[in-house]
Amino acid sequence: MLRVKEVADRLRVHPATVYRWIADGHLPAVRYGKPIEPGVAIEGGGGSIRIPESAVTDRLSDTSSPSEVAA
Repeated sequence: MLRVKEVADRLRVHPATVYRWIADGHLPAVRYGKPIEPGVAIEGGGGSIRIPESAVTDRLSDTSSPSEVAA
C-alpha cells in the first residue's frame, strides 16, 4: 500500500491529481479511520489514505496517459 505522495511521485503528477482520481473513482484507495466513497470529495483529516501498488502498476502499464483519464 502506497501513500498519495508516493503514487504522485511514481506517476509524475501532483498529489492533488491523485486525490482527484480517488474522488472520481479512477483510482482505488483505502482510508484508514474514515471510509472513501467514489464521487465524494475528500475533506479534512480523519484517516490516512493508501493506494494498492497493483493499481499504480496498472496505471503505469495503461497505454493512455494518466491526465487523459482524468479529463
